[in-house]
Amino acid sequence: MLLALALLLCVAGDKAGRVDPAVTRADIERTVAYLASDELEGRDTGSPGLEKAAKFLADALARAGVAPAGDKGTWLQQVPITRTTFREVPRLSVWTEDGKERECVAGIDFDWHAGAPATRRLRARVVTKDDEMIAFQDDEVALFLDGSMQDRRRWLSASKGVGFGLVISPGSDKPGVSATTTPPRQQTSAGTPEEQPTGQLRVHGEVLALFRAGKIKAVRVHGSVEKARVPAFNVLGIVRGVGTPENPALAEEAIVFSAHYDHVGLLRGETKPGEDAIRNGADDDASGCAAVVELAEALASGPKPVRSLVFLLATAEEIGLIGTEWYIEHPLFALDKTVCNLNYEMVGRPDALVGGAGKLWLTGDERSNLGARLRELGVPVVADPRPRQNFFQRSDNYAFARRGVVAQTLSTFDPENHKDYHGVDDELERLDLDHMAEAVRASLPGVRALANGTLTPAWNPGGDPSKR
Repeated sequence: MLLALALLLCVAGDKAGRVDPAVTRADIERTVAYLASDELEGRDTGSPGLEKAAKFLADALARAGVAPAGDKGTWLQQVPITRTTFREVPRLSVWTEDGKERECVAGIDFDWHAGAPATRRLRARVVTKDDEMIAFQDDEVALFLDGSMQDRRRWLSASKGVGFGLVISPGSDKPGVSATTTPPRQQTSAGTPEEQPTGQLRVHGEVLALFRAGKIKAVRVHGSVEKARVPAFNVLGIVRGVGTPENPALAEEAIVFSAHYDHVGLLRGETKPGEDAIRNGADDDASGCAAVVELAEALASGPKPVRSLVFLLATAEEIGLIGTEWYIEHPLFALDKTVCNLNYEMVGRPDALVGGAGKLWLTGDERSNLGARLRELGVPVVADPRPRQNFFQRSDNYAFARRGVVAQTLSTFDPENHKDYHGVDDELERLDLDHMAEAVRASLPGVRALANGTLTPAWNPGGDPSKR
């Protein structure tokens, strides 16, 4: 199926006609209307609807005149993602130092936390300090990590949680109040089935006390679990820069324009027959995708840019920036040549706090000179008016920023005007398309300055999160 989709995209790109390079309300509406349509069922990661969205966006970049930058000459960059499904409630056996077996009850003695379990018998090992984890890895061992959350993260950081049979952490000193009767929720995470993190659980009450006393010598998880690769793609295009006569090396610098095209899918078991269960994600983030497509059309149709321009429509943002993290690990340009990531997230409705229609705000405005330079160019953008909500850390830009790339998000999200966030009412009809067109057009002077090399963002002192 993946090969067929790739071939289809190649054919579509060959036949695609060019589009209007102007930023228009009609073009924005066309993009959002499809991405937020009921047909795509909320664009959940790994769903057929998200595959359809990927093809649609690849066709849009092809029509814009953007060259393919994905795998095998297509606009798709495959992202390895695995879905883990439990077929039953997991059970836990522990053996104490006298050789006796104890059956532990899910919900009372332990809670499943994440990952997929090894189901063979494992030796138990207690870890209470850093040097007990140095250069240690053994998939025949169940680790009991008796420390704070920060301790446990540090102890697992080198291995990323892979390479052990089981990871056990302390839960409550008291047992749970009732047994669990339903399997753990389905999990979707980065990597192939073979690369999935070790299963993790928390122990409570008497079982926790036995672990802490070093009296548990072996454990075993019982349960049926399935790990399956799911289809997932970034949509990726490029307009190659040409540099300048004075500085041809500028062609090897890149600006990444991004938005995520996944959303959160269907409500599960929470609606009555006939009720709307589709969380369409028109503003989150079909609106940002429409903005990036419009930028692609405008920039690909004009004079050749000085810097190279990457258009990244990322998958799996909602489950942890997975698509963007994968691009960063497999970039078109090295990160030290990536000058800026300008991300568009939720630009579908005006924000009264920043002046209403056509006005934008920038996450992390104080961290770099980007916002100030955009304002010098006449872009109607202000600092994020709600810094306590940490929006700088809550979108794809942050994956770049953690690596030192100046990376910030333009948005017009107003929480008071968006009570349907991740809900079934985030639909096309609730967007202000005139505002969207005005806001995208308003950002063009800054976008073009990034493209032609006259704007080079830099972190302000103390602003680079990779230095903290």
